[in-house]
Amino acid sequence: MNAYSCSLLAIFLFFSFSAYAAGDEGQVSARNFLRINEEFCTAGQPSLQDLERLKEQGIVGIVNLRRPEENPTEHAQEREKAQQLGLKYFSIPVNGANPSPEQAEEFMKIVAEKENRPLFIHCAAANRVGAFWFIYRVLHDNWDCARAEQEARQVGLRSQNLVDFAKKYVEEKKLQACAGQ
Repeated sequence: MNAYSCSLLAIFLFFSFSAYAAGDEGQVSARNFLRINEEFCTAGQPSLQDLERLKEQGIVGIVNLRRPEENPTEHAQEREKAQQLGLKYFSIPVNGANPSPEQAEEFMKIVAEKENRPLFIHCAAANRVGAFWFIYRVLHDNWDCARAEQEARQVGLRSQNLVDFAKKYVEEKKLQACAGQ
């Protein structure tokens, strides 16, 4: 390869990389990031820079489903960064192996409040998010379980115990509604 070819290749690579880098600006890098609609987006653990990007994109609230003991430093830094950015911050510490109906209730209340939207919902990898999103779609949006599960899997749901929890929770809530409770 002669000097001219090397120069052309270098210029091509420079502009290709520059275009790639420019296209990435403003993108959220969190694992399994998904913008569901104008009001909701979901993902795994965001970086502090992701929180800035989410704020720039109009997000006003964050729901963190991780337990603080999963990574105490990261949890504290996220809460602090959210406060600095003026974001509403909600922590619902969900154990993925044993979520509770009370946690699902709290989630439903936060997500239902219009003043918390647009809302970013996350855990470590979006598995717990998927389960709680499944519940929201069925109980709030009246989706059938098959459709809700399909979207929840796109969000990040992959654990059978969380699928089972979501289905059981939804079933119990529907029975309570039928019984007039």
